Amino acid sequence: MAQHSAGGHDEVFEIRIFAPSKENTEQRNIRRIIEEQASTQSIQSYVRRLEPVKVTGGGTAGRPFELLKLEDAKELYEKLHRANVFVAATSGAFVRRDPSSLPVRRKQLLSLEAFVRYKAPFQIFRTPADASRFSTPFRDLFPPIASFDITDPRVLPLHIFDQVSEWDSLETEISQKAFRDAFGGNTRRLDSGRREWSRAKALHGGDILAISGQTLPKGFHWDVCRKKGEKHLMTTHEVWEFKNSSCYCNVYPDGYVRAGQGNSSARKVWPRK
Repeated sequence: MAQHSAGGHDEVFEIRIFAPSKENTEQRNIRRIIEEQASTQSIQSYVRRLEPVKVTGGGTAGRPFELLKLEDAKELYEKLHRANVFVAATSGAFVRRDPSSLPVRRKQLLSLEAFVRYKAPFQIFRTPADASRFSTPFRDLFPPIASFDITDPRVLPLHIFDQVSEWDSLETEISQKAFRDAFGGNTRRLDSGRREWSRAKALHGGDILAISGQTLPKGFHWDVCRKKGEKHLMTTHEVWEFKNSSCYCNVYPDGYVRAGQGNSSARKVWPRK
């Protein structure tokens, strides 16, 4: 069984800076200002380079978009559940909803802001002045979710659960009600592919994850069953296949997917070994 290491936020603070594949002078200056601010506050900063990919479909066909590399998207989302991470970008940045899709279609892209929403503070800096004026101490950017509960939809890995919409106001009761109306109640929901997500009773996996500073029960995850839903489940870096209606897998808040037990387990079909 793959190891899923223990975590938890504790007092770990980091800054992840996502920079375009080819920085211009202004973007380079922005990045350096953020790095200097982090160093002054004794916070470690890490720079990740985006990659330009031309998309197909719609009015943006043929236009290059700056995308997170698959391994960076995976690593970032896992880290958001183990540390307090401030995510900064110096250009528009996007994540693939379907990592196996070639060519990449515009409708399959999720903005970096939406990808980290509810899990980490995010800011895009367009000018060096924007970065210089950003004087808030980074450690003050991490207020916990009010009235936190593990049934809250913000706990879900939303980029896996809903591959169609972006939920940008789940802190409001109106949006929470709209989410319940669309997908069902707290312990059992149907995702955008009509697969059933049930909160697992048997907690296993060994992880202690956290969201916005709030620790989740050790091993907390969902049992995801195909039922009458779609055949393929996609993360930022993997595609899983449910051969029949009884197939299932375990999905964790940090996007980790594990095959279920026995003959009814889903299997990873991309990337192929």
